[in-house]
Amino acid sequence: MRALARWAGRAPAVIALLLLSLAAHLAVLRGASLSGWFSPPAPAALPVTVSLIEPAAPAPPPPAVEPPPPARPKPPPRAKPRPAPHAAPKSVPRPVAEAPAPTQRVDGPGASIAEGEPVSADEPGSDAAGTAQGAAPAGPMPAGAAAPGAEPVTGEPVIPPPSPEPPIVVTPQSGSVRYRVHYGDPADGNVVATLEQSFAIGADRYQLHSEGRAQGLIAWFYRGTLVQDSVGTVSAAGLAPSIYREQRGDRAPRWATIDAARGEVVFGSGLRREAPPGVQDRLSAAVQLALLRQSRPALFEPGATIHLPMLGSSSVESVGWRVLGEEPVTTDAGVVRAVRLSRAGTSEDDPAIDVWLALDARIVPVRMRITEPSGRALDQVLASQ
Repeated sequence: MRALARWAGRAPAVIALLLLSLAAHLAVLRGASLSGWFSPPAPAALPVTVSLIEPAAPAPPPPAVEPPPPARPKPPPRAKPRPAPHAAPKSVPRPVAEAPAPTQRVDGPGASIAEGEPVSADEPGSDAAGTAQGAAPAGPMPAGAAAPGAEPVTGEPVIPPPSPEPPIVVTPQSGSVRYRVHYGDPADGNVVATLEQSFAIGADRYQLHSEGRAQGLIAWFYRGTLVQDSVGTVSAAGLAPSIYREQRGDRAPRWATIDAARGEVVFGSGLRREAPPGVQDRLSAAVQLALLRQSRPALFEPGATIHLPMLGSSSVESVGWRVLGEEPVTTDAGVVRAVRLSRAGTSEDDPAIDVWLALDARIVPVRMRITEPSGRALDQVLASQ
């Protein structure tokens, strides 16, 4: 009974506990929070103190470093006194030259030491620092010498003036020669004319004369003669024509006078043209080339060109004679060593001319070939001399 009485007294408490447990389960199932029921009390508010960070005081500036005192320039080396000359009568002692004043030293790359200031290899910043030991001591440099380490100064190459040309040697002489004139190749033997040429060269004057006559069948078509004369002076430049005259058969002669002092040519027609130095006529040109070859043989190398101003019918033109090389010529007296020169025609009507100059002392050509623009050629070869 007591047990029942105890359970009966405890029944309300047990029932209340069961209800409370049931309510808690229902709240969990419905997502309700128990924080409202079992939330802990809020903590008491703590006082908060905010202090602003003050900027740190700036560091004191470093003490100023005084620049080192400028280096004192070294005194220039004293000039060694020259030994006194031996006593001589009435000799005046030469004053010793005063030592040059020290120049301002310039530090840095490229500084020149040619002013005479001594530079030591131990000084910082000098161009001599770092050089190998045993270098020559610094001092006044001789004239024209480059400073050590400096780039050599290169200028335009010095071209020496051309050496003066040797004078043309003209030996006084006189004589005459005869040529056979062939139509076409001399080997074919078609002789159509003969030509005789005489020359008289003195110490200061000369005279050339040429006369050609047709022969054989050609004489029936070309009557008369071809006469050429050249007269002038002789100098260190060779022949200098003053009068040239030419006459073909019965035609009127053509002539020209050359005034070297005025540098002028006057033709028979009245035309006046400038006469450059060294101008030649049709008869004197071959002789002038022979004199040039004897006095200046270096000009006659194969491939070279010799320029001569020459008289034309009514003009003066510079004619280039091209050296073709050595070529022998067969004459009645035998084979003659010669050098061949060629001149192209200067106009449509001007013929081309080839001339063979003997390699000996002859002043007249051993062969001459004249080729017309049409292709016809007259070839004259030395027959006798």
